[in-house]
Amino acid sequence: MASKKAASKPQAQQRQQQDKRWSSAEQACREIIALLDTLNPSLDAQQTASQYAQMAAVYYKKIRNGRVLSPGDFNLAADVAASARRALQALSPTLDVSSLPQAADCQRMLTLADGVLAAMSELKAAGKPRP
Repeated sequence: MASKKAASKPQAQQRQQQDKRWSSAEQACREIIALLDTLNPSLDAQQTASQYAQMAAVYYKKIRNGRVLSPGDFNLAADVAASARRALQALSPTLDVSSLPQAADCQRMLTLADGVLAAMSELKAAGKPRP
């Protein structure tokens, strides 16, 4: 009986980490979409930035009810983050958002996007065999 309990503990920890990762990605996506809406006038001034913002919205709509509940949803959340980051990069190639209008919102969106993308790359790195 003790071995069954010991075996389920790592699985419970993995599940807890997964749920935490999904929850933070879900919250980040909501904020990113809200920030993209407030930045819309700035993004519309640059066609490429506007297109990336539209793609972020498309990816967000594919997430079921805006809830990250599966690995597929997490992949879409990473796509939202990547599109938002690319939209900012279209406005400022060096990602120095301090010169942009609404710099605080741009910096917040960049931080959120980088967080989701870091979680995704960490997850990918954990799945690769080490030499």
